Amino acid sequence: MVITEEQKQRIKDVWKYCKTGTAKTREKKVELITLYNEIHKTRYNPNSNCSSCLNTCYQGIKRIVENEI
Repeated sequence: MVITEEQKQRIKDVWKYCKTGTAKTREKKVELITLYNEIHKTRYNPNSNCSSCLNTCYQGIKRIVENEI
């Protein structure tokens, strides 16, 4: 998994709004899922409300924030 500088900046921006585990806006939720899909080469629906799917994306981005940024 290679994370570009542009993706790192996007992660920092979206993490400010999602770090509590709840996205503050729909747009931030979509951005979180989109970033997860780009980085992990997955195909989660960005408009999903599936709690399991959202948690997977959240935990994946959280690991990146804790370990790489």
